[in-house]
Amino acid sequence: MTNNPSTIDANQILTVPFPNVGENDVIVLGTARFAFNIELNGGTDANRTVVNNLVKKISMKFEGQEVMSLDDADIYLCYRYLWMTDKERVNAAYYGIHVGDGGNTAKIWLGAGDAVATQPDALIAAAFGNRFAIPLDFEILTDHGPFYQVGLNDRLSFELTFNDYGRVIMSADANASYQITNISLEFDVVANPDLAKRKHQQYMSQTVVLYTPILRHRNLRLNKSDVTWNINLNTPARSLKKILLLFEDPAAGAMGPTFGRNSEFYNNPLITKVQVTVEGIPNQLYAQGMLPHHHWDEDVKEFALEGVKDAELSSTDISTYFQSRYALWLDFRSSANCKLHGSGRRVENASEGATLQLDKTAQAAGPLNCYVYLLINAQLKIGHGRLISSVF
Repeated sequence: MTNNPSTIDANQILTVPFPNVGENDVIVLGTARFAFNIELNGGTDANRTVVNNLVKKISMKFEGQEVMSLDDADIYLCYRYLWMTDKERVNAAYYGIHVGDGGNTAKIWLGAGDAVATQPDALIAAAFGNRFAIPLDFEILTDHGPFYQVGLNDRLSFELTFNDYGRVIMSADANASYQITNISLEFDVVANPDLAKRKHQQYMSQTVVLYTPILRHRNLRLNKSDVTWNINLNTPARSLKKILLLFEDPAAGAMGPTFGRNSEFYNNPLITKVQVTVEGIPNQLYAQGMLPHHHWDEDVKEFALEGVKDAELSSTDISTYFQSRYALWLDFRSSANCKLHGSGRRVENASEGATLQLDKTAQAAGPLNCYVYLLINAQLKIGHGRLISSVF
């Protein structure tokens, strides 16, 4: 379905409302995505290409009531992509995800001068052209049965804010730009009167949708020469699942520079010990502090595929993790099963909240960007076809 408007530029907000399709039509689980064509103006640089994700903010709303908002979405989502299997990454060509070939397939369909028309890259590029898609991965569209917009008085919509030119395009020309055109919402539907009636009855009676909003709590500017970082988190939560810290080096040749960004590189700041205090109670998670040999195991709990965590299928292994795909993951759940809800830590005292003390090895002085994300168990209550409340 063609979106209105059908074009968008950097830092503009695109609203994608879900339509009322046929009265007997339901949207199939996991098929909703936002698709578009992208054209690059590389200026003097013929070899320009794009990073793995173009969107810096994603919000989800019911009739204007915001139930999820993720700032710096590209930082978080690009990291998740690194934990897909190699086969998944190859098959995600439509989503513009690069594989360890320097993104040759994307370069072909974007017309980069240094693209190599080898097979199968050229065949994949010919199939998709310069068309990309962004999956709308939200539990009401992926985990809670087919979605039936006709049965809701409140319209579900997404708002996506596209990133700065310099955060999307990799180019030697600081005047490079992009244009998004032919925007559409794509999804599969099934016409089934009985199923549609059942979903309508579910929405009219009180039902609960469990989901996990991801909040970019803070974006900190730290110094690599420090030996201790203290980070305070004062967001109350009925069920705090996880805290994630991702580090971006803005120095030339690293992850962060304008038009020189590497969306597959995450800095390892050489943290030697993590001490967690929650609501004034010290030594949470690890009684003697979290040490470097714990970091890998914690990340695997969340990012490795559920059900095959011991199969070692992820594109990220322990060597790439510590070298260029590092993240500090603090897990407050009572179970490592990512499908379970309600197993997080209750944090009610916002004045104290959670405090992290990160002891680290001093490095050469220089800035380091730290993105702090909170993942929280939450629920949407729907009744009489309307959103009653969203509870975090």
